[in-house]
Amino acid sequence: MLNARHPDLLADFAATGRNHPYLALTLNSLCNLDCVFCKPRCMPDYGHKDRPLASADYAAIAAEAGAWKIKKAHCSGGEPTLRADILAVVEGLADGLGPGAAIGMTSHGNLRRGLSIEQFQRAGLTYLNISLHSLDPARSAAIMGGGDPREARATIDSALALGLRVKINCVLQRSYLQDAFAVAELARDLPLAVRLIELQNIGPAQALFDTEFISEAEVRERLQQWFTGAGEVSRTQLGVRSPGRYLQPDGWEGSIGFISNSSCATCSDANRIKITPTGVARPCILHNRDIPLKPRLVDGTLPDAFAHLFQSMLERDSNDAWQGFHYVDYDLRWDRMDRPEGAPVLPLLPLLDTGAAEPSCTRRPAGES
Repeated sequence: MLNARHPDLLADFAATGRNHPYLALTLNSLCNLDCVFCKPRCMPDYGHKDRPLASADYAAIAAEAGAWKIKKAHCSGGEPTLRADILAVVEGLADGLGPGAAIGMTSHGNLRRGLSIEQFQRAGLTYLNISLHSLDPARSAAIMGGGDPREARATIDSALALGLRVKINCVLQRSYLQDAFAVAELARDLPLAVRLIELQNIGPAQALFDTEFISEAEVRERLQQWFTGAGEVSRTQLGVRSPGRYLQPDGWEGSIGFISNSSCATCSDANRIKITPTGVARPCILHNRDIPLKPRLVDGTLPDAFAHLFQSMLERDSNDAWQGFHYVDYDLRWDRMDRPEGAPVLPLLPLLDTGAAEPSCTRRPAGES
């Protein structure tokens, strides 16, 4: 049944054949680690001086999203498990989106004392993404500024034992390439998806990019022995909608995929409704107007905000501002970037004629996760 307030928008979006949007919620900017390509504590706005959304706000946003047939919400940060109310946030999202919803979270897997994967499952979590860049404790600490990969591995094992879908996010760096391959090899014996992620030339990673960047194409060539004769695993089967192909080497329990936003743009197929910690919704982090959701939670105009979000995503295919790159998460973590706010009628900004040509890609991705 179409949303009674805006039936045409849902019908138009369905007609595109693209993946239905989902909620991508950055819950905080805080992290107790300090990855070399992220370094959140270097940001002047680290810690947020504004009040982030409360668990009740997330429940209300999820309830409205459910009216738009959205059935997935993903939580990230920062480190989302540092929120004292994280279990209430997950429960509110699950209740708001309703039965059958996919509720996920990205974490470094070193859970704070008092938290367990069992608690998250009871709250409604259905899948877990773990950031893991080396299995060696010392080398992992050098990359992540602390933490213990053995604790992350225990979190992975607990999640799998409980039947949660598990993905591992591993950022590729030339100096730690063998570490990434060792992480990827966890999929040999475990039913999980390892995503090898290209370094992006943004933020703190800019200082590393020239020496540490390694492309998907080069990594594929080095792993040719694994991928020869490998079968492809569908995103539906994995419960993901991220860019790229997921390949399952012969005899392996799990799969390996790539997130390659530096070498292959994904803008036209993006399907995330991004929401910052203080409740700013971003239909496109490069161009379209932002929508502060807090006032709309108060005055009951969330339906209008979601109408704008869907319209913005429908028109993203003609967005000339992306210039060949889709900067995935960087400016979601901090709210004080100079960006336009949505007007009451929620118009889009006029498009800029950049003259940029679309780079060649070996494949056009079907969405994001």
